[in-house]
Amino acid sequence: MNAESNNHQTTTQVESPATDSPNPAAAVAAAQPAAAPPPSAPSIPWWIPVSAVAVVALVIFFGIRSRVNAEAKVTQATHEAAIPTVNVVHPVADAPSQEIALPGNTAAFIDAPIYARTNGYLKRWLVDIGDQVKAGQVLAEIEAPEVDRELDQAHASRSQVKANLELARVTSDRYAALLKDEAVSPQEVDEKYGVHEARKADYAAAEANLRRLEQMKSFQRVTAPFAGTIVARNVDVGSLIQAGSASSSGWLFKLSQTDTIRVHAAVPQSSMRMIKPGMTVDLVVPELGERVFPAKVMRSAGAFDSATRTMVVEMHVPNLGGPLLPGMYAQAKINLVNAEPNLQVPINALMIGGDGTRVAVVDSGGVIHIKPVKLGRDFGKEVEILAGLADNDRVINNPRDSLHEGTKVRATEMQAHGDKKDAPKPAAAPTEKPKS
Repeated sequence: MNAESNNHQTTTQVESPATDSPNPAAAVAAAQPAAAPPPSAPSIPWWIPVSAVAVVALVIFFGIRSRVNAEAKVTQATHEAAIPTVNVVHPVADAPSQEIALPGNTAAFIDAPIYARTNGYLKRWLVDIGDQVKAGQVLAEIEAPEVDRELDQAHASRSQVKANLELARVTSDRYAALLKDEAVSPQEVDEKYGVHEARKADYAAAEANLRRLEQMKSFQRVTAPFAGTIVARNVDVGSLIQAGSASSSGWLFKLSQTDTIRVHAAVPQSSMRMIKPGMTVDLVVPELGERVFPAKVMRSAGAFDSATRTMVVEMHVPNLGGPLLPGMYAQAKINLVNAEPNLQVPINALMIGGDGTRVAVVDSGGVIHIKPVKLGRDFGKEVEILAGLADNDRVINNPRDSLHEGTKVRATEMQAHGDKKDAPKPAAAPTEKPKS
């Protein structure tokens, strides 16, 4: 019933426009039956759109994350590029022992000019340069007639004084005997006794004057004060001799004792603390070949020369047979033992300014610390550090002026100068043989 009613309404609705429309095409279209509605689409499960949304979200998340990571890496690389890179070296300890060669001058153990002790003329000389003499040996004789005459007069004066002394003694004894018989007064006895004592004094004075002249007479024979070698002669027969050393050119001979040779060497201030009396030294004279003469350090001057900053050290060398001569140039090779070795750093690592000498070190966190140091010996490319540095410090080599306390740096280990080895030389290219 309802279907029929609906069909009727539809027919009425279709026919109504056809009746009213004056257009025949429209009427034909209206007369055609209406198209059936399309079939409904099947339903989609809920998890499919949810999965699609999740995939899109993950893609967006990972895209943003990769972009953030890339930006963080770029920022980190920029910060790292802004950190300066420095080369660091580790301090190297001094060698426990080292040998130094010092120039030295040889000198005789005893060297003395021989002067005359009396005036006169040289009668004869008995030795010449190069002669070996013994202690007390006569070197020359001086003729002094006036001393001989004075000696004769002294003998006569002593005889005269001796006679007066004997007379005074006899008189004094006689008056003493007469006093017992009261033949003379005590005053007279005392006077004779006083005369006797005065004559004793006169005789003692005459004896002393005679011994003096005899000693002057003995000075006419010039003798060697010690055993040695005559190295110079300054007089000849007939030369006028003046007693004493008032004139520097008035010496007769120069005598040297060379059984032991003294060697004097100037030790620099930096090595003085390691040189001790009793140390053994190897002495080499270039003109005597490779022979090594053992020497021993005996003493030092005890003061430094302000001009050279060196101290003279004396060494003794046995010289039996005389291979070494006074005045020779020699090299003293001393093995210095350093009980407390100091540290060495490249000289380019020093920072010298108004605050003194400093070095820049890098700690384990890459932060710079400025340390003041005390310098020792200068070895050219390296310098010795006496205080202010530890052996495990990392010292910046060639520090820039822009580096200061607390600066963050990147440290690169650098090979120490003393550890460098010669690079291997490339092998020589084989030479081609000439074609026959």
